[in-house]
Amino acid sequence: MSLFLEALKLSMGEALPGPTSENGDSLVKVKEEDPTWEQMCSFQESSCDTRELCRLRFRQFCYQEVTGPREALAQLQELCHQWLRPETHSKEEILELLVLEQFLTILPKELQARVQACHLESRKDVVTMLENLQKDTGDPGQQTSLKMEEEAIQALVTEERPPWSLAHRSPCRNSAQEKVTNISPVAEEVVTKDALFNAKQETSEELQHSAEASGIPSRDCVPQPPCYTSVHTDKTVAHLNTLKDRHPGDLWAQMHISSLEYAAGDMMRKGRKKDKARVSELLQGLAFSGDSDVEEDNKLEAYHAQKKLRLSNVPEKNWTKRDIKPNFPSWLALDSGLLNLKNEKLNPVELFELFFDDEVFNLIVNETNNYASQKNVNLEVTVQEVRCVFGILLLSGFVRRPRRGMYWEISDADQNLVRDAIRRDRFELIFSYLHFADNSHLDQKDKFTKLRPLIKQMNRNFLLYAPLEEYYYFDKTMCECFDSDQFLNGKPIRIGYKIWCGTTTQGYLVWFEPYQEESMVTVDKDLDLGLGGNLVMHFADVLLERGQYPYHLCFDSFFTSVKLVSALKKKGVRATGTIRENRTEKCPLMNVEHMRKMKKGYFDFRVEENEEVILCRWHGDGIISLCSNAVGIEPASELSCSDEEEIHQIAQPSIVKLYGECREGVSKMDQIISKYRVRVRNKKWYSVLVSYIIDVAMNNAWQLHRTCNPGTSLDLLDFRKYVAHFYLEHNANPSD
Repeated sequence: MSLFLEALKLSMGEALPGPTSENGDSLVKVKEEDPTWEQMCSFQESSCDTRELCRLRFRQFCYQEVTGPREALAQLQELCHQWLRPETHSKEEILELLVLEQFLTILPKELQARVQACHLESRKDVVTMLENLQKDTGDPGQQTSLKMEEEAIQALVTEERPPWSLAHRSPCRNSAQEKVTNISPVAEEVVTKDALFNAKQETSEELQHSAEASGIPSRDCVPQPPCYTSVHTDKTVAHLNTLKDRHPGDLWAQMHISSLEYAAGDMMRKGRKKDKARVSELLQGLAFSGDSDVEEDNKLEAYHAQKKLRLSNVPEKNWTKRDIKPNFPSWLALDSGLLNLKNEKLNPVELFELFFDDEVFNLIVNETNNYASQKNVNLEVTVQEVRCVFGILLLSGFVRRPRRGMYWEISDADQNLVRDAIRRDRFELIFSYLHFADNSHLDQKDKFTKLRPLIKQMNRNFLLYAPLEEYYYFDKTMCECFDSDQFLNGKPIRIGYKIWCGTTTQGYLVWFEPYQEESMVTVDKDLDLGLGGNLVMHFADVLLERGQYPYHLCFDSFFTSVKLVSALKKKGVRATGTIRENRTEKCPLMNVEHMRKMKKGYFDFRVEENEEVILCRWHGDGIISLCSNAVGIEPASELSCSDEEEIHQIAQPSIVKLYGECREGVSKMDQIISKYRVRVRNKKWYSVLVSYIIDVAMNNAWQLHRTCNPGTSLDLLDFRKYVAHFYLEHNANPSD
């Protein structure tokens, strides 16, 4: 029998009258509680895991926290996503757990207790065990033991439950009680820190002696299927169950552990080190508290009190149906930097080296030599050789070979340039040690710390020579990498490294930052704008470094909120973006279902009187909702629309037209980069990001070339070929 159930019988020796021996003595004796457990519980309370908090917020969410069903559903969806992180787990993993839990729920109570005692982790093992049990003739001692276990569990369930237990929250109380008793097998396997639970041999020995004295078969006598739990887990289960025995209200916590294992993925998969590390991270910080009911009550009440206080400080929105009246100054900025570039008449190499300037090349040379010396390699690479390496990387974008050794093997015009510029062995050696940061001064909190110096230099140069324009678009893009677990739907490249970026409407990249869970972007935390809002605010600050101009930023619904648009207005920055339904701040717009029944071209709008922010919902090819602090309905324009083989004109508000014109900035950049991407890569994980930065610099240089030479500009292929050939011809090493 499981130690957990035996511990329950110990704790309820007085509450549950059980069989007695012939002399009338009780079969079990309750041992005096060890006060050190209280100290351990207090220690555990301080080691709560962040992900456990996300799960608690999802489980304990109340309908009364929001104002309506739509907000409640949206909030639940957000909390569930934060907890389960479905982007990192497969459908098969989710289905395996759900089917197994449901199967255990429908089993008879006698079989449930037998299965739970074996800690089975797969449907196959459970079915095998049940088939074997059907062949048994039935042991009276075992059936008596099963009956006692059932009574103990039932008595435990009927005691007072924690305020947010599953049984208390379920609309059907009887069904919920069955689910509480039918805990998943993995729920009893708990991994905790060694400091939290030390082995207490006396407790397990007392349980064993009590069982022997009562005539109950020992747990070891029952045939057990193979169990995959670790030795560390086995040592802690007995003492953790004793703690649960003394605090019956903590029974619900077992299901929390099962949920954490579900969120972390299947621990038994082979070859998935990331999953094992994620499981360890989740479970190492998990601890039970003897006073968990009271403590969680206090934490939840404090959270709700803080949330209500924050909401009470926000003035109520006052929506009126009228057009917006923006008070931003007109755009009168003169781009003197672009005029200077036109007068200098720079060639493609000089334009490319506006970004990869001498400072960047010296950074690469110094860090590469430093890294090689740390590996006891005397590399002594020069700037001239690094430019040759860059020439080959650029050449690989339009001269593609199955393997890079063929650039030295095949005889043609381009290959002869490569062979005359640098030897293959020298290229391989330099390329393998290419480095951009000092390994002795890395920021462990920054996932991209090995590229951080290069990213900072490129962002500085991109901003310095960016065209001074009124409109910019902020969005996310992808750097192709099939080893990455990041996925972005709706983009030409869907698997790779996600990158936040701000561009001009023509596709010039002004600022970029690779995505990571702990964002390195710093903004005013008091604004409480979330990840997307913080990124847009940071990009606005980057633009304002060039001067306090009334820039106009556009972005999609991932970033947009009424709070963000209002915050940008206070900075003097105009903003327009699509907005999600759950972020409209109770604006009384016509609902989407009703608007679909209206003719195309119909729109509804409201203005918030205090912030002077407009929300507009328009029926075009689909239903689109937008928010802006600078542009409204007028002047409305006519848009050609085809409907059932007929072309007719529909009304288009000014806010819709402006967003449609600005939203292509990032897409244009992606289209340009995709034509001639660098194809040569090494084994370092960040080599794809280095290639992406080179391609982005080439895109920006070509954008400046087209602007400075509107009538005689080269196309992208000729522009790239010019730079690649120049690097290979003018940086060749005569000794090679």
